[in-house]
Amino acid sequence: MEVILLEKIQNLGDLGELVNVKNGYARNYLIPQKKAVRATEDAKALVEERRRALAEEEGKRVEAAKARAELAVKEVSLVRLCSDEGRLYGSVTPADIAEEITASGTRIEKSEVFLPEGPLKETGEFEADVILHPEVRFAVKVIVTGEQGEDPTGAAGEADEDVDAGDEEIDD
Repeated sequence: MEVILLEKIQNLGDLGELVNVKNGYARNYLIPQKKAVRATEDAKALVEERRRALAEEEGKRVEAAKARAELAVKEVSLVRLCSDEGRLYGSVTPADIAEEITASGTRIEKSEVFLPEGPLKETGEFEADVILHPEVRFAVKVIVTGEQGEDPTGAAGEADEDVDAGDEEIDD
């Protein structure tokens, strides 16, 4: 299906370009998200007329993304329960990182945080990419520190109590 892009899309094309994409991609993502319109003759004429306005609008989005990137913190520290070896009980996800950056003052969505190797499952220092716009991205240093805690299932403590209760002698 031929569509006209209403904004720059990474690995696809620039604003106002006529591109061929699969039908499902156009119908389910590009058109509903208002990132593209069907390439009809009327749409082509309209887009040519609106190209300047769209370029100006896209420029404003880029400037807004750059401003957000400048205000955002570049280092985040998270504390999680972990084992003696440094393996986390659970993981640190993009949602956790976005929540921490947002708590610092700059609103970041979890969909804007990219962890190249997937969720973090051990303590240490890691890099996460924050992509606010195809042209605006920055790296965030994520420091995951461990907190030694009890077994999160609590199974070990309960088993000891049951053994103590069964050790008592019963007099007949």
